[in-house]
Amino acid sequence: MLESTPFIKTHSLSTESSKAEALSAGLSRRQTLKWMGVVAAGVTLPMLSGCEDVAISAVKMAGHWPDLKLPKITGEGYGQDPNLISPLTSPWPLTMSKKQLHLAAQVCDILYPRDGDTPSASELKVPDLLDEWVSAPYPNNQADRQELLPALVWLDEESGRRFGKSFTDISKTKQFSIVDDIAYKEAESDPRYLYMANVFDGLRTLVTIAYFASPEGTKDLGYIGNIPIAGDYPGPTPEAIAHLDTILDELGLTEYAYS
Repeated sequence: MLESTPFIKTHSLSTESSKAEALSAGLSRRQTLKWMGVVAAGVTLPMLSGCEDVAISAVKMAGHWPDLKLPKITGEGYGQDPNLISPLTSPWPLTMSKKQLHLAAQVCDILYPRDGDTPSASELKVPDLLDEWVSAPYPNNQADRQELLPALVWLDEESGRRFGKSFTDISKTKQFSIVDDIAYKEAESDPRYLYMANVFDGLRTLVTIAYFASPEGTKDLGYIGNIPIAGDYPGPTPEAIAHLDTILDELGLTEYAYS
């Protein structure tokens, strides 16, 4: 799946991808949101985090960054004693509009389109999970909300500047031409796309984690963890034991291993 998606920057997702592979096919939405928080904390603007406010403002201006005044999220969180066995839905209200969800779905499907029998990101409800993410009443989520929602507006406005139509009304070829300018590392050297390129990198990470946290996504990875084995446990393979013995020997722990 990754090979068929040209906008995935593997150099920036190596850690996130390895963690995504550790997700089981039975994750709840709450567990998925928690994992997204672990891997996405601070990723929205990785290249700009150390810049002065003045410099960031200049980059925003050069890139026509939308100055949105978003209302404060006041919903309740999970609390101190959530139902971990059967969490139903997020306790906070979802805040993304239909237009925002529609645009987000198209962006998600550019990143993860349908590939044969493998469903697209929108088919797996990834935009809905993004809605839960930016609607959550936690500081990190709200920091991402202040970047991700303006990013959707930026895509619409950039489409208008280039083609006179909103992003969702232009052809896939034209959509790709916009994403091409913000999806690769080269965009970080162009003041017009620097800010959006970094926000897009964070969005891409969230979409990736959400996608591969789904049963279909983990199947696409070939991950089969957390599946019960019928009958008696056969134990580790000889190859696994040999590998473990080598590591234990290197650490000087062999004498303590099997006592």
